[in-house]
Amino acid sequence: MSKARPKLCLFTSSFGHGGTEHQFVELVTRLDREKYDVTVACQRYFGQFYQQVKDAGLRVVLFPLQGLLSMRTARTSWDWMRFIRREKFDLLHTFDFYTNVFGAPLARLAGIRLLLTSRRDLGHIWSKSRQRMLRAAFHWSDFVIANSDAARDQLIAEENVPESRIRVLRNGVDLTRYSSNGHGPGKRNELGYSNGELVVGTIANLRPEKGHHFLLEAAAEVVKKVPQARFFFVGTGELENELKRIVQEKGLVPYVSFLGMRDDVPKLFSAMDLMVLPSSSESLPNVVLEAMSCGRAVIVSDTGACGELVESGRTGQVIPPQNPQVLAKTIIELLEQPALRERLGRAARLHAEEEFDIHVAVRRLEAIYDELLARGARGASA
Repeated sequence: MSKARPKLCLFTSSFGHGGTEHQFVELVTRLDREKYDVTVACQRYFGQFYQQVKDAGLRVVLFPLQGLLSMRTARTSWDWMRFIRREKFDLLHTFDFYTNVFGAPLARLAGIRLLLTSRRDLGHIWSKSRQRMLRAAFHWSDFVIANSDAARDQLIAEENVPESRIRVLRNGVDLTRYSSNGHGPGKRNELGYSNGELVVGTIANLRPEKGHHFLLEAAAEVVKKVPQARFFFVGTGELENELKRIVQEKGLVPYVSFLGMRDDVPKLFSAMDLMVLPSSSESLPNVVLEAMSCGRAVIVSDTGACGELVESGRTGQVIPPQNPQVLAKTIIELLEQPALRERLGRAARLHAEEEFDIHVAVRRLEAIYDELLARGARGASA
C-alpha cells in the first residue's frame, strides 16, 4: 500500500495583479501533485490569476475577510478553524499580510501540525499595529519564508526571528513567457510610438513607495536632453490622479502615458528600450526579474533586494533611491547609448536563466516543505 501524500494548504488573499499574487500562482500551479495533495485557500476569488489556478485542477476554498474585527470575520474565523481541524493538513503555508495575521495563529490554535508564514516585503509599509500582528504571526511559525536576503535580515534584526527558522526563497520567472518574444515593433505601433522614439516603461502599482513621482521629476529633465524619450506607467492605485496632475503641471503630457492594468506585460517589455523601477521600498520585485528575463536594460533603486537582483554596470544600473537627479542622468546615459543597453539586456537575460527560473524556485520550495515535513515526522514519532 502506497504512503499517503502529505496534505498541503497554501493560503493567499486573492489572485489579483500584484507581484505576490502572481508568484503564489506560479508556484502553487507547479507543485508536484503526485508528491503532495494540494489545496488552495483564499479570502477572495478576485483576480486575473484565479482562472489559472482553476485550470490547473486545484481545489480552491473561500474564507472571506471583511476587515480583521468585523462580525463576518468572526464567523469566517470559526469556519477556518473547523476547516483546519476537519482536513487534518500536514502543513499550512500563508503567503501575505492578511493570511499571515488571520490564517496562521487561528490554524495553530486549531491544531495545524506544521506552519509556514511569509515575509515578502520589508515591513516599512505597515503601521505599527500591523507590524506587531505580523511579528506575532512569525513567532507562531515553524519557518518563515523570506523572498530576499534583505527580508531575512529584517526578520532577524527587527522581528527577532531566529535565523534557524528562516528560509530564503527568491522569486522565480517563467522564462518561456518572459523572453525576447519579437512582439516589440507591433506593440510599439499599437501604443502609438514611432520608430525614432525611445520608450522608458515602469510597471508598478501607483503607490507612494513605488517612487513614480521621482521618475516624473527625472522625466522632466530627460526630455530636455532627449526629446524623443517617451514614458509609460502600467498599474493603478491611490496616486493615479496626483501623478496625472504632476504630468500636467510639468508639461509632460506629450511624453507620459498611463496604461492602467494590462494583461500583455511580456509584450510591453519588448516595446521598451529601458525599464525603470524607482521605488523607495522593495523586498524582491517580480517586475525586475521579468524585465531582465525579457532582455531589457533596467534601472533600479538600491532598496531591499534590488541590489541582489541587479549587478550595477553588468546586468543593469543600481542607483540611490529618491534621487531624481541621478535617475535622470542614468536614463539619459542609457537612452543615448544603444550598445550599452543591448549589452546590459543580454547579461540580464543570462543572469535570469541562471538564477531565476520558476522551475528552480518550485523545487526549492518543495525542498523547504520536505525539510519541515521530515522534522514533523520525527517529532510525531518521538
